[in-house]
Amino acid sequence: MDYYNRMKAFGKTLAANLRRVRSERGYSLAALADRSGVAKATLANLEQGRGNPTIETVWSLAIALGVAFSDLFEQADLVDTRLVRADEGSHVLSHTDAPPLDLRLVDRIESPSGLTEIFEMTLAAGGEQQGKPHGDGVVERMFVYSGRVLAGPVDDPVELGPGDFLRYPGDRPHIYKAVDGPCRGMLIVGYPSMRR
Repeated sequence: MDYYNRMKAFGKTLAANLRRVRSERGYSLAALADRSGVAKATLANLEQGRGNPTIETVWSLAIALGVAFSDLFEQADLVDTRLVRADEGSHVLSHTDAPPLDLRLVDRIESPSGLTEIFEMTLAAGGEQQGKPHGDGVVERMFVYSGRVLAGPVDDPVELGPGDFLRYPGDRPHIYKAVDGPCRGMLIVGYPSMRR
């Protein structure tokens, strides 16, 4: 599937999931706008499948709704075996002034102890992403494949290179910043006792 069709499918899935979760929570568009800091008009467009939200927008909505990041853009997967090819998976991009961060959802693992999301992360040269605190007890794990990245809590980031691994609290402000060129790796986000 080409980029245009992937983004179109992403928009439709996001629209349906956003409407469903907002309705389940009993929030009006105005109430969700107030809770998330996302404009009411933007929410209306997203619920109609229009627009191309940034990582920041999707995270703000997920936090305001009390759901996992991928709950807003991933379709339910009811099969035991899942294959995700290199050109597949839901992509969410950061469209800030800095070069973009691309997160590609590879899998979601649900268990009685919580939900885990597995992303392939690509951070462009010079790219920087400041992560807002997620829900209480959320833990992020990063494994670097290539390049160098400064990652972890904003007040105590660590420089990582190929083969390095870092676990840090995702419920505090955190950062990902490419050092000396682009960086690729795996980002694993664990939500305690959070399931669909």
